[in-house]
Amino acid sequence: MRRLRRGTAVLVGVLVLGLAVGGAPAGDPGVRAYTDRALSGLQAGYYVDTPTWDEVLARELPVLRAAEATSDTHGALSRLVRAAGGFHSRFSTPEQAAASSRPGFPSSRENPTVRYDGRLGIVTVPGFSSVHADEQERYLRAAGEIFASEQASSACGWVIDVRHNGGGLGWAMILAVSPLLDDGTVEQFRTRDGRTSAVRVRDASLSWVGRRWDSLPAFAGRFGALDQLGMPGLVVAPALPGAPAKLPGRPIALVQSTRSASAAEMVLLAFAGQARTATFGAESAGYTTLNGGFMLPDGAEVTLSFALMGDRDGNFHEGAIPPDHPVDPEDDSALEAARGWALQQCAGGSGA
Repeated sequence: MRRLRRGTAVLVGVLVLGLAVGGAPAGDPGVRAYTDRALSGLQAGYYVDTPTWDEVLARELPVLRAAEATSDTHGALSRLVRAAGGFHSRFSTPEQAAASSRPGFPSSRENPTVRYDGRLGIVTVPGFSSVHADEQERYLRAAGEIFASEQASSACGWVIDVRHNGGGLGWAMILAVSPLLDDGTVEQFRTRDGRTSAVRVRDASLSWVGRRWDSLPAFAGRFGALDQLGMPGLVVAPALPGAPAKLPGRPIALVQSTRSASAAEMVLLAFAGQARTATFGAESAGYTTLNGGFMLPDGAEVTLSFALMGDRDGNFHEGAIPPDHPVDPEDDSALEAARGWALQQCAGGSGA
């Protein structure tokens, strides 16, 4: 996608944020301040330097200027959020934001599980999203118990199943499988201006840009912490509960599908480039952008993509991640292929 010159994008942003170009300010001052706050936050979006953003902005600006209440801006802001951050971004009304943050929300109920096929461990990593510490701890504790067990330490190889994982908290999912990841950089992110940052694993803990990672990055509000628009600062996270030992050198087969999205794709990329690792199934959903977020004064919430996901070697993805071994994921043939490969690696003692 063609990018505008940086100077052009900044000029467009400055003109828009005033909401009064070519005449006196329109509408209620409180609504103008609300809209200014929203548009300011959207400047961090990955696609704000594109012609699409400029076109949508020009079309929605009259709607914003005519708004008499903050609720009148929600439709236009929803369209602007998509233009700024792409299809992985969204605007949530106050009602939607409140509903998704309640304890026991459906996306917060499942935990990682394991079953064993002889000496092979098969771990299902489900989608998970919650802002509640007790639910996050429950998810991580379930993973910690899997890898701290005696049976896990004797497993010769592993299958990680993310076929039905629609996303959520990427940090929680990577941390959940951290005993199987090599120490060091496992993933990278790149903003639209080319800045990169690394996600690193050490033992059973996770860090991003030098700090432990425990939350969706946020520009403001209840998701985490951010000092300024751009790359986020993050707060302290616990290591994986139970302090399970690392299980290095095991073959890892990952099973993916077109439903493997967002945080599930983070898991796929975290293992990309690691020795004795292969993926099976269909290409992933293609939500390979990193999201942050901010709250608006009326309780509305913006989830905004501001960077691309990449693997440890700096291969960045803007779209679906293909599997190493394409297999139909709709039946169990992809799982069986992954299982067979891992068992073969166990027997052979060498990588693919």
